[in-house]
Amino acid sequence: MCKVTASMIIADGAAVGQALENLAVAIQPTDSALASQLKSAGAAVVAATENWKSGDTLTLVEDAEQAAIAVLNLIPVTAPYAALVAIAFTALNLLIANAQTQNVQTGNMIADAHVLLSHANTQNTDSPWHGKAVIKHSILRTPRKDFEHAWNEKAPALGVATVTV
Repeated sequence: MCKVTASMIIADGAAVGQALENLAVAIQPTDSALASQLKSAGAAVVAATENWKSGDTLTLVEDAEQAAIAVLNLIPVTAPYAALVAIAFTALNLLIANAQTQNVQTGNMIADAHVLLSHANTQNTDSPWHGKAVIKHSILRTPRKDFEHAWNEKAPALGVATVTV
């Protein structure tokens, strides 16, 4: 991991938004109301991050992330898509932590990773999805690619589209 850039926040938002929208498509046949909420939440995350610049106010990103988490919280932990919901929840927390800690990141890979993960682990601890997924980090991938790898490992078996940004 290196110091997060605006383009990384934008790409992270696009990946998480795409994942929520892909999950919405899979849920549509059994729960169209929830699918609609997921699709809207995914679009809101993308919209909130698509023009991100370093130092921007976090209100839009935080509001979109919290709205997406509120929708994810409606899905039972026993749902067939639970593994993907947990991955999306974790990715949302990492996204907001990345944006919130951007100004204190130094470019020191280890120190920045500790700050990011420490901050992400304190987000939304009251959610039933907190602690349900781990996105493994590889030094060969960016955090977004780590998310995509975790998602894409589980998605095809559940009939959900993969994510590639």
